[in-house]
Amino acid sequence: MILSGYVRVNEHVAESLIMEVSHRDSIDVDGRQVAATRTSHVYLLANKPDGHLSSVTDDRGRPTIIQLVPRALRMNGLVPAGRLDLHSTGLMLLTTDGELVNRVTHPRYQIEKEYHVQLDRVVTPTAASTLKTGVEIETGQARAMALRRLHDAKGFKYSITLNEGRKREVRLMFRAVSRQVLALERVRIGNLMVTDLEVGEVREMTDQELAGIRRMVGMVKNAPKQPSTQPQPPQRPSRPGRPAQQRPKSGKPPERARLARSTGTHRRANGPPSSGPRRSDNRGSNR
Repeated sequence: MILSGYVRVNEHVAESLIMEVSHRDSIDVDGRQVAATRTSHVYLLANKPDGHLSSVTDDRGRPTIIQLVPRALRMNGLVPAGRLDLHSTGLMLLTTDGELVNRVTHPRYQIEKEYHVQLDRVVTPTAASTLKTGVEIETGQARAMALRRLHDAKGFKYSITLNEGRKREVRLMFRAVSRQVLALERVRIGNLMVTDLEVGEVREMTDQELAGIRRMVGMVKNAPKQPSTQPQPPQRPSRPGRPAQQRPKSGKPPERARLARSTGTHRRANGPPSSGPRRSDNRGSNR
């Protein structure tokens, strides 16, 4: 229909199959106006390149993360949830949902952020222990939730996990143990991963990703547990005319067992009969 001239954008015939449009554009198909329906908020994932600012605009004209967003997805109020340094790369969450931004970035919700860092030298066991215990940086005490070396990578590359996102926190933490960060990439925010995003790529979050991160920050309650559908074993019916014997609530043994012990007719495990009245000569009477 586009190639046949049936589609018009802002009163002009659309000539390209890859033309970008947004909700602000007027779109007619065969003379009838159409509009896309969408949720009230936009939720995006971006793989920030080196040299881009984690901001909406820059008065010095430097490139920003928002400039990577396709025009059709740029909405008023679209902001990054947390920041990365100018020369840091990796995963960023962009959204118009202010409540989600607040919860993802607030330390109260302890959303894990995982980073891959290239260092100038190895992290000794002592330095690793110090990072996990906590070091003092410009903004206070900082502690690594997890730290491990990535042996399949060249050089001294490590994975470090934090549950905060303070300014230059990762770099300052390694500086506190006399290590220099040569490169830093954020690879995970909660359940969100950077693995399927090329550098500079921006895409909308999937429903599964959005539900997962909203559940982590308490915006979606966990579904109530459903009653078990496992078949229950059948109950053995009691004999007709004889009610099933139940153990008293007090924990005392049944009357018949107490009577047997009081008459001394029971046997000890691995021993002779206990002391008590002698058994009658009529052997069949006690069998």
